[in-house]
Amino acid sequence: MEVKTVPGNTNIQVTDIFSSFFGAFKVHGVTLMGLFGAWLFDAMDATIYAYAVPSIIKDLNVTMAQAFSVVSVFLAATAIGGIVIASLSDKIGRKPTVLLSIFLYGTANLLTGTASSLNELYIYRGLVGFGLGGLWPAAMALVSEIWPAKSRGVAVGTLQTGWTFGLLAAAVFAYTLIPLYGWRGMFYATIIPTVLVFIGVLFFVKESSIWLERKKMQASQPVNTTTAMPLVQLFNAQNLRNTLLGLGVSSFGMYGWWTLFTFLPTYIDKTLNLGITKGAEFMIWTSIGAFCGYLMFGLLADRYGRRPIFAAFFVAMALIIPLFIYTVTNSGLAYLPLVGIILGYFTGYYSGYGALFSELYTTEVRATGTGFCYNGGRAVVFVGPIIITYLIPKVGFSMAIGTASLAFIVAAALVLMMKETKGTEITANN
Repeated sequence: MEVKTVPGNTNIQVTDIFSSFFGAFKVHGVTLMGLFGAWLFDAMDATIYAYAVPSIIKDLNVTMAQAFSVVSVFLAATAIGGIVIASLSDKIGRKPTVLLSIFLYGTANLLTGTASSLNELYIYRGLVGFGLGGLWPAAMALVSEIWPAKSRGVAVGTLQTGWTFGLLAAAVFAYTLIPLYGWRGMFYATIIPTVLVFIGVLFFVKESSIWLERKKMQASQPVNTTTAMPLVQLFNAQNLRNTLLGLGVSSFGMYGWWTLFTFLPTYIDKTLNLGITKGAEFMIWTSIGAFCGYLMFGLLADRYGRRPIFAAFFVAMALIIPLFIYTVTNSGLAYLPLVGIILGYFTGYYSGYGALFSELYTTEVRATGTGFCYNGGRAVVFVGPIIITYLIPKVGFSMAIGTASLAFIVAAALVLMMKETKGTEITANN
């Protein structure tokens, strides 16, 4: 069964997009905000480790390469969790999957604060990644299924802004708690917001009506023992091209992002010798820019299409990275806030993944497909920290993180090879 795009929907106006969004928000706003909170603390728990690295190096007596190798384990685990838990979402529902993910990543992040060795960090951060990986595909599938096609990009972009607030929360936690309570105290404190968001999702987020309708349809039909598992269906004749290109776009886009934002706090610390708190301050500026970028990407993608806006943002990221490196190495802090905002703005391409991947697949494999492409990208880029720590002593910190520019150029080329999905109507039948 093919996902169909509505014809004649190419000249949509901005006023129509906003009218559609706010109309849907009146009905589904509580669900969107509940998932927003879950995604926010997903982002915080995903990125907060970067701020603990300098302290962990000293406290556990490990090298920088060893400390950052934990990020590789984390990324690989997000891929496994994203695929495994996303497949559950197509079976048991979007909401139960979100709750399961919150429970897993919240508990494991708390345990990270108890780690007394590198091996324990591997285990706990791996469990954090496994839980985190499952939330995104379930949440994006739910929002995509309840929101009208006309403003789906804006809705997904609004949800994605939770990531910027998560980055901001991680920076604030690091800036305020590490000096007072150390890196362990910072991880312990993350359990408080996690419990609150779990309760919020449990009581206020509603299940996707399209998923419920699809399950009823399947229950009323004769059991088809020849139907392949959702993960296998991603590689059939209908889905293979979408899956491979989606995985490629995700992989190169994520290599660029994780290369930058895993190493930025330490890069600023080591390059300017200003301490980890200045790195946290810079991340606050990038979060402000990213908030605007996520929203604008969704609006532009609904207006002009997914592919051209994706490509434009990728190319912009490739160009802004050399500007950032030049600013850090030559101008110190003078222009860092401005460059941080610009750099953060073009990370808004992350808003496109949810809408694009959800629109590529049918309801019975939607979460599995989005989870495989998105988290499969994380699996591929788990080698990123390994590559960067290998390159730093050979070519320098600046050149090492500069490889992100090349990744963004490849991502731009791949996304232009994908089909345009703007205007895709999602129903229980597709």
